[in-house]
Amino acid sequence: MADEKKRSKSWREIDAGRGKGSKYTSRQDDPAQQKLERSASYQKYKAAADALFTGGELPEGLAKTFDPEGKRKAQKQAMLKVTESDTRADWVKAVVDYLEKYPELPEDAYFLDSLLDHPRERIVDKALAKLELLGEEGKLKTKVPQSLDQRLKSVELTSMDPDMQGRAKALRDKLRA
Repeated sequence: MADEKKRSKSWREIDAGRGKGSKYTSRQDDPAQQKLERSASYQKYKAAADALFTGGELPEGLAKTFDPEGKRKAQKQAMLKVTESDTRADWVKAVVDYLEKYPELPEDAYFLDSLLDHPRERIVDKALAKLELLGEEGKLKTKVPQSLDQRLKSVELTSMDPDMQGRAKALRDKLRA
């Protein structure tokens, strides 16, 4: 017991003293910053910024600047139309129509996940390529559909193309890691 040093302060006192005396202050501790973040204009700004980066609805001013023809909004509505199809046959046709009109696939992991179930291998290959690209960019870390693992496994087991099978397995392994 002689080796143990006796603490002069309790853990509560040690914890209380940790934030004090530092020349660096936390943004959370700054009352002016807290007031700014609670303001209505800041909330609107954050919502607009989130919409810009997540593919949501853009505010009027930004929509005129970034999407003057309304292509982004039209593509979003076309995506919704595809996902709202009643029967599988309607969905298959809607996907083909969508890809004819918008050949560049969106960065929506949920939409791409649904395309992995399409009967045409060309469409599955295109969706798999976009998912691989999103995975390389690190965009699949945050929002990944729960069904993606099973759909990749399905592609791995049912695809006639051995290259596509290997790519699906590699992406599946990468997402599990």
